Amino acid sequence: MGNFYIELKQTLQTVLDWSESFKKGYRNYKFDIDDELFKLSEKHRKNFQAGDLLLIYNLLDFYCDAIKHDFDNIDINYSLGQARSDIKSVIDEIGKNSEINLPHVLKERLKNLC
Repeated sequence: MGNFYIELKQTLQTVLDWSESFKKGYRNYKFDIDDELFKLSEKHRKNFQAGDLLLIYNLLDFYCDAIKHDFDNIDINYSLGQARSDIKSVIDEIGKNSEINLPHVLKERLKNLC
C-alpha cells in the first residue's frame, strides 16, 4: 500500500477519533479537515477536487462541520451515523488494496451530497 493511502486511512481514522472526543466534551475546534487534506494532497500530489477523492473530501468536510455545529444530520436524508459508517467503509476499502474503489451504493450516496 502506498504512503498516500496509508496516510489517507490514518486521516480518516483521526476524523472518527476526533468526532468521538468532540461528542464526549473535548471540543477541539482547531481541528481542520480542510488543512489536513490539503497537506496530504500537496505532499503526495493528489487531487481532492475530482473523482472518488472529491467524494471523500466532501464526506469528511460535511461530517466535521456537522459535528462542530452539533447537528444530527448532514442532509435531510443523511445522518451522522450513516456518515460515520461510510467513513469506516472508505477505511475498509483502502485497506483492501492500494487504490480507492468505492462501492457503487456509497458513491451514489456521496454524489448526492455535492
